[in-house]
Amino acid sequence: MTRFAEICAAAGGTTMLHDLAPDVVTIGFGSRTDGIWQRLRQRGWGFVGKGEWRNEPVIGVSFTGDRRANCTADDLAHELLEIVREMEIAETRLW
Repeated sequence: MTRFAEICAAAGGTTMLHDLAPDVVTIGFGSRTDGIWQRLRQRGWGFVGKGEWRNEPVIGVSFTGDRRANCTADDLAHELLEIVREMEIAETRLW
């Protein structure tokens, strides 16, 4: 879980909320949070939740009870980075 948080923080533009629960990582990507959450759900990450923290959208991930938490965290972090990269590329293109 710590590794997941570190990878997400390295993505830039994120807000990490570490102290909400011991096995939950909550992150925000500002105005991109909803779009990132929707893309995660479309790609099969059904256990990733969405909520609000201080009137800002956040994504919450619980690793409780997952025996594969490290593998899951690595896979999800990779997916998040890929989505952020795709969105950044799309934002810079002139269509």
